[in-house]
Amino acid sequence: MKIEKPRSSFQVKIIFVLVLLITASSYPQITFDANFESGNLKSVTILDSINYLVTTNEDIGGRWFYFRISGVQNKFIKVTVSNSDVKRAVYSYDNKNFTRFSAAESPATKTFQKTYEQDTVYVAYYTPYTLSFLRERIKQWSASPYAKVDTLGYTLRNLPIHELTITDPAIPDSLKYHVWVHARTHPSETPSSWQFDGFIESILAENEVIQFYREHIVFHCIPFTNPDGVSYGRSRTNYDGVDVESNWNKSDATTTAEVKILKARMSEINSKKVLSIFQNLHSQASPSCTFWVHTASSTSEYYYHSENLFSNLNTSGNPYFTQADYSYSNLSSTFPEGWLWNNWGDKVVALTYETPYDYYSTGKEVTNENLSYLGERFMYSISEYLQLSHPKWIILDNKNIASFWTPSTTGTEFFGDNYFTTNGSSQIDPAVFQTVIIQPGKYDVYAWWQSDAANAYDTKFVIEGNGKLTSVEKSQKVDGGEWNYLSTVNLFNSGAVKISVGEVANGQVVADAFRIIYTGNPVHVADAYSPSGFQLYQNYPNPFNPITVISWRLTVSSNVTLKVYDVLGNEIATLVNEEQQAGNHSVSFDAANNNQRTTNSLPSGVYYYKLQAGKFSQTKGMIYLK
Repeated sequence: MKIEKPRSSFQVKIIFVLVLLITASSYPQITFDANFESGNLKSVTILDSINYLVTTNEDIGGRWFYFRISGVQNKFIKVTVSNSDVKRAVYSYDNKNFTRFSAAESPATKTFQKTYEQDTVYVAYYTPYTLSFLRERIKQWSASPYAKVDTLGYTLRNLPIHELTITDPAIPDSLKYHVWVHARTHPSETPSSWQFDGFIESILAENEVIQFYREHIVFHCIPFTNPDGVSYGRSRTNYDGVDVESNWNKSDATTTAEVKILKARMSEINSKKVLSIFQNLHSQASPSCTFWVHTASSTSEYYYHSENLFSNLNTSGNPYFTQADYSYSNLSSTFPEGWLWNNWGDKVVALTYETPYDYYSTGKEVTNENLSYLGERFMYSISEYLQLSHPKWIILDNKNIASFWTPSTTGTEFFGDNYFTTNGSSQIDPAVFQTVIIQPGKYDVYAWWQSDAANAYDTKFVIEGNGKLTSVEKSQKVDGGEWNYLSTVNLFNSGAVKISVGEVANGQVVADAFRIIYTGNPVHVADAYSPSGFQLYQNYPNPFNPITVISWRLTVSSNVTLKVYDVLGNEIATLVNEEQQAGNHSVSFDAANNNQRTTNSLPSGVYYYKLQAGKFSQTKGMIYLK
C-alpha cells in the first residue's frame, strides 16, 4: 500500500492556480462587463462551461442589473443573478431594442438561459431608460411650441434635474390648473419611465381635445428625480446610498440635494397657485399596477374619496389595471405625499402610481407599448378628474339636478363632489343631463354611479339625439366607480345630446355623471341607434329550479363574459369568459351545481345575470325557487 505525503500549502496554491488557469483558458472567449451608463455588475463566477453566477452591486437590495456578455454567438449559457428577484429579464443585441426572455428561457427566478445569435448581448432587469436616452427624448419634446425645458438644479455628481413644462403659452398660467408628475426616484424602476414617456407623448399630441387640455393645465414633468442613481446603475438609492423617496421629512442638513431641489420648485409653484394633482411614478416587483391610496383616518374623508376617484378614472375599462389592484396605507411624512399634505392639506391630490415589470394582474405581459398606453390613460384621467369638458370629450356632472332628488356622499365610487338618488318605486321627474350644441358625429355615451345593494337592477337611461330616443337598462347594484357604456348616438346634424335617468325601477336610482366621446362620422344604418351589438334574452324557465337557460345574440365577434350576482351584488358564478363569434348563443345555469358557483348553496330568491360583450353590457333578473 502506497502512502502519499500530504501536499504543502505551496503545492495546494499551485494546483489551485492551475485549475483557475485551465478553467479560464477553457472559456476565454466569454466575458462579462458593465462599463457603460446605468450598468450594474459586481462579480461573475464561472461554475462550468454553461453556468455563470452573477452578483450585482447592492444598495437597498440588488434588484437592478444591466451588463454585457461577449463571445456568446451560437453558445448556450445559463446565468443566475444571485441577489436579484428578476423573473423574466430582457436582452438586446444592439443595446436599443430589447426583447423579453421567453418563459422557457426563464426557468426560475433570478435565472435566464439562451443560445445567442450574435457575439455580444446586453441583458437587463427591464428595458433600460438611461440619461442619454432621456436627453434625446427631451430634445425631441422641446421642439414642440408647447414644451419648455428648465434645469431646476444639480445633484452632488453635477447631473441636472430637468423640468419639462407643457402648456399653451398663449394662456396665462394663473388661469390654469397645475399638475406635477415625476418619475425614477428609484433608478431600477424603468417601467415608470416608459409610462412617463407615453404620458409626455400624449400631452404633446396634435388634436383639438389635447390642445384644450393644454389651454387649461400646466403640466410640470420631472423625468428623473434621481439622475445620479440612474446614471450609476443603482437599484433604489442615489450615488451616495440615500433613498431619495423616504428623505422628505429630514432635517435640512440630512436632506439630499435632489429633495431640496424638488421641494423648492413645488413651493415656488404653490406660492402662486397650488398644485391640483401630484403623481409619483414608480414600479414594483408585484405582478400588478397599484395606487397607494391613503386612508381616511390619516387624511380626511374628502381626500380619501378624491384619491379613490382619481384611481378609478385610471382603472375604468383598463385592460391592465383594476380596482382590486389598489393598495392602502396611512399617509407618512417620510414621502413627498406626506410633505405636501403637511403643507397644503387636501388641496393637492397626491398619489404614488406603481407599474409592474413582468405581468399585470389581468395576466397580460408588460411591454413598453402598454406602459406608454398607461401613460396616455393617465393623461385622460387627469383631465376627467379636473372635469375638463371639450365638445369631443364631454363630462357631465350632476350640477343641475332637480332639488327633489336626494344628494349623497356615501361611499367612495361616486364622481365629483356628490351624487343624487331617488326611490325608483315612486313617480318623479327624471334627472336630466344635456350637452351644449355639438357637431355631427358618432358619440359613445357612458354613465358613472355609486353602486349599492339597494340600487335598482333595472335603472333606465333614455338618450336623445336629433330627436331619436334610445332606452338602455342597467343594473346599478354593480360596476360602480367606472365608466359604463350605455349607447352610441349618431348625430346627423348639429345638436345636443340629452340623457334622462329616473324612471320607475326596482330599487334606488342613482344620477351621478356621464361621459360622451366623439368617435368619428355618424353611421347611416337602420340600427344606428341600437344600444349594443347584442341582444340578451330573458332566461327560461323563469322562475326556475334548479336549471335555467340564458341566451343571447351577437351581431359581431366579441370577448364575452356572463356572470351571475346575488341581490347584494356579490358574484355567484362566471358562466362564460371567452371570445365568441357573431350569432346565437346559450348556456345553462344550474343553481344546484357546486362546480358552477363560488358558494356552497344558493337560497331561493332573486339573482341577476350580466352579459358583457366588448364594451356593451346588459343585466337581467331571474328568480330561483326551490
